[in-house]
Amino acid sequence: MRFSFVRSILVFISLLMMTPIVYALTPSSELNALLSSIHSMQADFVQTIYDNRGKAVQQSYGQMAIQRPGKFRWQVTKPIPQLIIANGARLWIYDRDLEQVTIRALHQAAGETPGLLLSHEDRTLDEDYDIKTSQTAAGGLRWFILSPKKPDNTIALVQMGFANNQIQQMKLKDHLGHTTLIQFKNTKINIPLASSLFTLKIPANVDVIDEARR
Repeated sequence: MRFSFVRSILVFISLLMMTPIVYALTPSSELNALLSSIHSMQADFVQTIYDNRGKAVQQSYGQMAIQRPGKFRWQVTKPIPQLIIANGARLWIYDRDLEQVTIRALHQAAGETPGLLLSHEDRTLDEDYDIKTSQTAAGGLRWFILSPKKPDNTIALVQMGFANNQIQQMKLKDHLGHTTLIQFKNTKINIPLASSLFTLKIPANVDVIDEARR
């Protein structure tokens, strides 16, 4: 579950931080325009994981922050504390209950998650996803549906729901039929964020696994 959780978060952050190019008004260009307007974001979140029968099997709560290019913070406060931070080059995953910090280069994370494309200026959503909008505004949201073009992508389907030009929800479905639903609350867009949000002071007496050196 933890690997799936981290993978889902990386896919979400990658979509927010891809460099949009806007052409004619199409589902792709509309989504690109919405994402390009987000330079920074801070919000509370509720994340729920459903099994392939639609039963909720795990729920977590926390806060997130993102600043383009390449910086994000995803902090789970309960039920199991976990902190994920990236600064544009490296990724830190701090599992407090395991007393462990894992360090990765972002290109390593991208290798594990085919959909992960962090802040590459020469890449757009169109290169990796077929994009369309839903025919119904479920829940009062405008939904964009992203289908990965690569058959080996670990995520089978991504959905992003917007209201008032702000992202409200996100759904990620894997090839086993499990769905991760992320709901954002108390969202603040394009506000100044402290640089300390995107740095991790490694606590004393924890195990450090530095995969970035491999």
